[in-house]
Amino acid sequence: MSYKVASALLIASLLVVGAICALLVVFLPDQQTEEKEPEPRNCSPKYFSYSSNVCVCNSTYCDVVPTIPTLNSGEAVSYTSSKAGKRFEKMEHSFQSESNTSPVSFSINSSTRYQTLKGFGGAFTDAAGINIFSLPTDAQEHLMRSYFSSDGIEYNVGRIPMGGCDFSTRPYTYNDDSPGDFEMKNFSLTLEDFVYKIPLIHRAVAMNARKMSFFASPWSAPSWMKKNNALWGGNGFLKGVAGDENHKAWALYFSRFIEEYERNGVQLWAVTAQNEPIDGFAKNFSFNCMGFTPEQQRDFIKMDLGPGLHSRGHDDVILMIGDDQRLVLPSWPQVVLSDPDAAKYISGIGVHWYMDWITDPNRLTKTHENFTDYFIFGTEACASAMPWVDPKVRLGHWESGQRYSEDILEDLNHWVTGWTDWNLALDMGGGPNWANNFVDSPIIVNKEKGEFYKQPMFYHMGHFSKFLGEGSIRIEVVGPPQDGDLKYAAFMDGNSIIFVVLNKSDSIIEAKITDKTLGFLDITIGRYSIQTYTWSR
Repeated sequence: MSYKVASALLIASLLVVGAICALLVVFLPDQQTEEKEPEPRNCSPKYFSYSSNVCVCNSTYCDVVPTIPTLNSGEAVSYTSSKAGKRFEKMEHSFQSESNTSPVSFSINSSTRYQTLKGFGGAFTDAAGINIFSLPTDAQEHLMRSYFSSDGIEYNVGRIPMGGCDFSTRPYTYNDDSPGDFEMKNFSLTLEDFVYKIPLIHRAVAMNARKMSFFASPWSAPSWMKKNNALWGGNGFLKGVAGDENHKAWALYFSRFIEEYERNGVQLWAVTAQNEPIDGFAKNFSFNCMGFTPEQQRDFIKMDLGPGLHSRGHDDVILMIGDDQRLVLPSWPQVVLSDPDAAKYISGIGVHWYMDWITDPNRLTKTHENFTDYFIFGTEACASAMPWVDPKVRLGHWESGQRYSEDILEDLNHWVTGWTDWNLALDMGGGPNWANNFVDSPIIVNKEKGEFYKQPMFYHMGHFSKFLGEGSIRIEVVGPPQDGDLKYAAFMDGNSIIFVVLNKSDSIIEAKITDKTLGFLDITIGRYSIQTYTWSR
């Protein structure tokens, strides 16, 4: 056979094989192009000098929270985070008609229902914006998705400082340089709003499948409106008395803030009448503050703030009082809400967590019992706030997250409807903060390395925020006393039941969950862990 003939036969053979392959591609199922389920992205752990690890995220990698599956009746799934390093470890379960004998039992009773929840979230401070925008663009996206997207912990609440606070790089308000401007003609948002707050708020809303609710809190009026002529320090009260031009101007300041944020695409759900009004009594208070007595707040609301918001068409923005420690309960709302002319403008009571460790949670229950038509809502919390804590940022500190979960469970079991963390992100020193009032945060940014660290606090928050959306209802659960190392609560959201349990001990606890509709679920609660169980009826 000649070379030319052999070459021709080879080419013909290749053409035939090629045609057969082409036909196979057309007529056989395409196994290669089928969409594969994405691989789970687990925590990339890093250990510093504390009791647990952080999870490291950067421009190319960040862990995600497992998707909550659609469950059939009798199926359950649990998520576990632990001091030993688990972060939302997923496990499937099924209810059984019989249970192993266990000394620890939790019985769910969904026919007894308590408060309806609003949700969980954090604050869009100047410091948070500065830190987030210090990261590369892709790392910023990972950070925001970690908080607000369906593959994150799905915060649905955001707090906005109304002007500057200590977690700014300078003390400021929206009308600092116009003494006597009672008509607020020179009121204007600042660079911080347009660069650090509003852009992040829009990003959070855009990536969130849930409806977000934002509330704003003022730290101080302009200094020219105050008795001490300063944004901080003692005797920091408004000049004059309720009903005068100074108080009406301060009420107008609220409306102007609402209107300017609306003009920039941010609709507010609520405002608080004043952040921590008892701070204004402290002689040497070191950062932005303003004082009210409950009587002064009552009169300001009924004579100035309430009518002012109403006259400018802001009846859809609800008002919370308090926004301070449990220590002022139930006496503060007793003064303010017992006046019907003030009470008609008010919907809720805000509480902070800083003195909870020395304050009886039954103050919350008593407040609810006295004023059942008004919700109680957690408006601020952060770790390392006490002056004796050093250093402020403790990377991998499990106990800080454990304190979060313990306080959230305690609050929810005493009629609180949600819980708001403080700064979304801080730097390695717990700032920036113009007054050097540094604290810790669930996410810490290391801008030099272009990465950020998810603290145990982040995952503790997620064990609530991911599963308890707006409209969830706390239900009865009968179990062991909660004055020891086990803390827990149960909820329902539509046909789903959610049970959260915190184990503060070094012991593994075998237990069972009883659902009268479905049967028994045998569970193991690991040492130093938090677990969220969910199932469908």
